Amino acid sequence: MSRDDGAERPLQRVARRLRDLLVMGVVGPATGIAAIAAIHFATRLPQVDAQAARQREAARVMAILEDRPLAPAAGLVLPQPPVQPALVAADFRDAQPTEDVRRMADWVVARHDNASMPFIVLDKRDARLWVFEASGRLVDQTPVLLGSAHGDETYPGIGDVPIAQVKPYQRTTAAGRFVTRPGLDADHTDVVWLDYDAALAMHRVINKVKAERRLQRLASADPAVRRISWGCINIPIEFFDAYISPVFGKRSGVTYVIPERKTFAEVFEQNGAAPAVTTASVETLAPRDVAQR
Repeated sequence: MSRDDGAERPLQRVARRLRDLLVMGVVGPATGIAAIAAIHFATRLPQVDAQAARQREAARVMAILEDRPLAPAAGLVLPQPPVQPALVAADFRDAQPTEDVRRMADWVVARHDNASMPFIVLDKRDARLWVFEASGRLVDQTPVLLGSAHGDETYPGIGDVPIAQVKPYQRTTAAGRFVTRPGLDADHTDVVWLDYDAALAMHRVINKVKAERRLQRLASADPAVRRISWGCINIPIEFFDAYISPVFGKRSGVTYVIPERKTFAEVFEQNGAAPAVTTASVETLAPRDVAQR
């Protein structure tokens, strides 16, 4: 409170008393009491409105700071944001996908095949991965490293074969529809499993074997140069940390790996539906070594 405010309040009280006495003298005691009450109520309204406005503003600021919706005042109906219509095809924003990626993503959205889960489309021919919201809107895309061998099949039992014994022709990234699950590698670093039994995962790019030059290969514009892994999908670290780990590293999603040898129909339209590949034959996923895969 300022010094001027403190000086004005006694004067204001005296002025109100004189005003009340004058009203009583002019209109009489009975009518004067009613008139005085009406005057007091009228002069009080702006103060009440100002206080309510300050309270609403304080609530709005706190809602912003706490990142939560603002509760409407009693009797106040806030306008609702318009409901976004469901997509009938994937929304790539300004990106220019390959024909195969657009066909795959549109197929997913039109059929609601992702079951309201976020999803990924992997184009092996282009060695590029596309991340989508559950609605079908593109989040972002990135070049990736894939299996050095071309092919769409997983070799039976390959997940249990020591890395040194994996034959060059067995280093494929299998095509298909994979329901992903979060997991850990042998170093307890987070990975996303596509097919746990086959040791097929998405993980940050690993550069343990310097001769493979994986980081340099990721930067190449040539998709053929990005075919170097044992089958796993190696993703740039920054991209994995920004878009994969916070979403697919916390809950299930769906990954669609487009075939490079088989036809689209062979992989995704068998008996009218895409065959789902689960990540494991067991409920609990133990850490598994994918250090060089």
